[in-house]
Amino acid sequence: MPGKKKHRDPEYALHIFHHNDERTGKSSVVILVRTIKEFTSFNYEILLNASMTERTIQVKILGLRTTPLIMPGIGPARGRKDFDNLGGEYTVQISKLDGETNEFHLSVSASQIALYGSPARPFIAVSNESVLLPQP
Repeated sequence: MPGKKKHRDPEYALHIFHHNDERTGKSSVVILVRTIKEFTSFNYEILLNASMTERTIQVKILGLRTTPLIMPGIGPARGRKDFDNLGGEYTVQISKLDGETNEFHLSVSASQIALYGSPARPFIAVSNESVLLPQP
């Protein structure tokens, strides 16, 4: 009898939501990746490489780095990419350096964002809940 695969909790959370920049008045869809683990020493940034082809958005998690201003801070590491003019159906692929990939489906309208589909044991949990973004 084959052994049961051990359950693992997600390492990351993925938030995809509409954002209106108060300073510029520009509207975009934000893809925010954050760690589940909270850090107690510094504010870390997640390095992301994002690209879009046709109806596929690919986001690769490249690792962590300290922010340019090494200020003490408590909280999860975060990485953010903004996309303009999204509308309709997309496939979102999130991958780690080891090649593991999670794939989700995204539906974007002017009023809402819907996420659906999930692998059996994802390394990233998805949400369309907006997150308070730090001011630049």
